[in-house]
Parts: sequence; C-alpha cells; structure tokens
Amino acid sequence: MKDIILKAENLYFSYDDEKTHSLNGLSLEIERGKKIAFMGANGSGKSTFFLCCNGINRPAKGRILLDGEPIQYTRQGLLNLRQKVGIVFQDPDNQLFSASVYQEISFGILNLGVAEEEAKKEVEQVIDYLEITPFRHKPTHALSGGQKKQVSIADILVMHPEIIILDEPAAALDPKHTQMVNQIVNRLTEQGITVLMSTHDVDYAYEWADQIFLFKDGQVLSQGTPAEVFSNQSALAATNLHQPAVLELFHRLCRKGILKTSLPIPKNLRELEAYIEATNEPYYQGGTSHMNQLEKKAILVVSFGTSYHATREVTIDAIEQDIAAAYPDYKIYRAWTSKMILAKLKKRDHIHICNVKEAMEQMAADKITDVIIQPTHVINGIENDLMKEDALSYREYFHSIRFGTPLLTSEKDNQAIIQAITEEFPDLTKEDVLVLMGHGTTHYANSIYAALDYTFKDYGHKNIFLGTVEAYPSMQSLLRMVKEYNPRRVILAPFMIVAGDHARNDMAGDDPESWLCQFRESGFEVKPVLKGLGEYPRVRQMFVDHVADALKN
Repeated sequence: MKDIILKAENLYFSYDDEKTHSLNGLSLEIERGKKIAFMGANGSGKSTFFLCCNGINRPAKGRILLDGEPIQYTRQGLLNLRQKVGIVFQDPDNQLFSASVYQEISFGILNLGVAEEEAKKEVEQVIDYLEITPFRHKPTHALSGGQKKQVSIADILVMHPEIIILDEPAAALDPKHTQMVNQIVNRLTEQGITVLMSTHDVDYAYEWADQIFLFKDGQVLSQGTPAEVFSNQSALAATNLHQPAVLELFHRLCRKGILKTSLPIPKNLRELEAYIEATNEPYYQGGTSHMNQLEKKAILVVSFGTSYHATREVTIDAIEQDIAAAYPDYKIYRAWTSKMILAKLKKRDHIHICNVKEAMEQMAADKITDVIIQPTHVINGIENDLMKEDALSYREYFHSIRFGTPLLTSEKDNQAIIQAITEEFPDLTKEDVLVLMGHGTTHYANSIYAALDYTFKDYGHKNIFLGTVEAYPSMQSLLRMVKEYNPRRVILAPFMIVAGDHARNDMAGDDPESWLCQFRESGFEVKPVLKGLGEYPRVRQMFVDHVADALKN
C-alpha cells in the first residue's frame, strides 16, 4: 500500500480573477520519502503548485491534503504546515532577509517557539552539515549565488521538515555551485525527506528522480518513473523537453542490435558504459609458429595519418616518441590507415608510409615475435575494426599479438580526457563555451561522443560541448545548445589527434558552412584553436598507459 504524504485534489488557481488558470483541475499524489521531479515549459503551473503546497497560494477550488488531513488556512494551521513543508525559492533573494547568515538560519526555528539553547544546537548542526561555517557571520546580501542557496536550504532544514520543495535549485548557478547544491539534495534524500524539485535538466532528473510529473497548462500531462515518462515522445514534445542522453543512446544501440533490449534500462552513463564495454572483444593471443626464435618485441603504432608535416611532428611523431621512451626494449613501427593520405604523400612528397598489412609483413621479415598494436584512433570505430582485421590476418607469423585500446574506451579514459581538456583551457570562464569538433562515424561507437558530451556536463563543465563533423551530435545540435547557454565567446578546438583538414577547413575555414562561420553568423565572438589532441601531454600519456594495459593481458 502506498504511503501518500501529499495529495492534490482538483486544484484551480488564477492570478487574474479567474480569466485564466495557472492550475486547471490539477490532481496528483506524492509518496513519502520519494524524490519527485516536476518538469514542463515555463508557465505550466509548477511554481504555482509549489506555492499552494506551502500555503502561500490558496486554491480557488479543490484542496491539498498533508498526511491525509486538509490544509487549514488559519494562522496556526499555516504555521504547522510551513514547519512540515519548506520551500526554497528559485531566487534566494526572495527568501533571505536577516542581517547575517546565522540570524537568517535561526529565525525560523525561533519563530516556532523552540527554546534558545535548543535552537542554537539545531542551527549549529545544520551549519556544520551544509558546510556554511566559513561564511556564517557574513551579511546575507554579500553571499555568492551558491552560498545563498546553501543558506536558503539551511533555513528550511533546521525546522526538520517532512517535505522540502526546491524550485529550480540550480538556476543562475555556475557548474561548481550547481554540483554543490546537487550534493546537498542527495544528502536530504538519504535522510528520507520527501523532496519535490522543479527542473529543466532532463539528464539530472532522469538519474535523480524516483518519479516525474510533466505539467502542461496547469494539469499533469504525464507521470511515472523516469524511464516511463522520458519514453513518451509525444508528451516530451508537448512540454518542450527532449530525451536524456543516456536513454537516447541506449535505445539507439538497441535498435542497431549492439545492446539487447532485455537489459535493464541504464539509469546513468556509468551503467551504459558498462554495457558497451561488455561488448568489446578480448585481446588476441597469436600463433605459435615462431616460438623457438629468440624473443624480439615490437610496438606498432597505428594512426589515421595526416598530410601536414608540421602537425605530424607534434602529434603522431610525439606519441610514438613517448611510447618509445616508456618501452625502450621494444622496437617501434608505424602504420597509417587512411588510403587517401598515404596516396597523397606518395604522389606529392614521394614518401611511403606502411599501411597495417605492410607493417605486419615488415615486422615478420624483421623476425619480430611478439607485437603490441597500439592505435591512436579516438574511438573503437570502423578504422579500428579494419585495423584489427588486417593485423590478425598475419597472426601465424607471430608468437603473440596484443591490442591496445583507442583513446576513449573506458570510464577511466573519459575522466582522463576531461582532465586533459580542462587543463588545456584553464582560463575558460562561465561566460565562454568550448566547442570541440570530433570526426564522427556511422559505426555504433559514435555514441561515445554524445556520452562524453553528457559526461562533461555531469562533471560540472556545462560550458563544454562536443560534436562531430559527420555524425551526431551535429553542428545543428551544438548551435541550438550553445544558443541556450548564451555565452559571451565561443572557443573552437579539434577533438582529433591531429589538427588536419577537418580542423582547418570544416572547423576554422572561411566557407560559410564551417563551424567558425556558422557561429559568427549567429552573432558569437569566435576564437579557433588549431591544436590536435596529440599535442596534449596528458593525451599522449593515455596512449602510453594503454600499451601498459595491453601488456597485462
């Protein structure tokens, strides 16, 4: 049997003498101890409903029941209600009015008639719990946005409410303080407090909430678990929402046959990554025809390639040099996979670089017995699949063949690349956005780009966007999201090992279809940075580490 803590029955409320209704026959039930997300377009009635729950608004018709009892709009009834149901407003300046932080947090509990010594003890506990001590004596008007949110939550928490209502808790906060407020909310739910939250962040709501209500025109359009609500495409379209990235990627991978529909729907990116990682084939242990030979070890570094010599020197050459320095007992070989680039270099510069099969033949001729093949590909896509196929066709010539993984293969890789990117752009402010251009592919592994874009946001970097030239997320998707963020400046950088033709032309070229021109056409100040990932020391170290991982298998 459901334990219903709050119930709304046929609520009507109007701000303009019944001409239009902000609540239009709203009915719903809230279970005790649950995390409930309220979503919908601005003006759909979410905030109005919250104010009714706290007694600030009184419905024209219908009623609200708390623990099965109708709200009483007497002075004592409202005092009792607001002790049990606290609301944190979207703008904390509408809530804070005391001279200092300590006085602000003390006001509510003292107003309930709690003895001064007991109230002091409660206030101190909340100040410590929410890590307010460093600014406890500051004037409330001198606090940052995130600190004001902390104090607003402390105002309510000190009164031990049964329900806390958060109206857009991350509104106007930078990524750091958004993450901080989210952590506080998680603590509240761990205590068993019923938390109602309005938010437009579908990714956060999908992972956080137990139940979601979609509002439209003052009524509940859809309700259910996050997976149920976010699978209702018509309801999402009617409320100007889109599917969370994790759910969208999961459904796409299921449609392609990569993942099984029988799998539990992933709640977050980590669960989806675990599904994807489980599809990876193990490292291949090669043949035994040359076991009697003296052991000779080699590392074959396989890259897509580039026709720009200066770029090659600071990326592909640098990666190979770092691997050679880390593994001095191994001979380093090179192979490139782009037939177009190989042909161009041969015709233009009379330079021959081996493809994978030629490199395997050369190593066999050099009597190499054990090979580690380390690709510098960004993802485990088509190029990587073909590379493995070509290499394994020569397995009879080697005692063992082991494969290192591409740049982005595990959750650990995602964390490392996020650190590499943020270290490379330390002066990025919340008024800037960094837009990274990846290549993209029709291969199912392309989902990694969208997943990583989500991971940047999940780690607090809401102003870093990742798209692709040839797949999803597309430039159109990025442009829409960047416009929503509304930055002062857009910084463009390639998310490719080398800053080659795509970076110079598709990203930073003069063609009207280039990303540079499209962002400028949309009114943004744009700064392109032509620096490939291979120029980042931390990225080169990731490839060195991938060789080490291959050696362990």
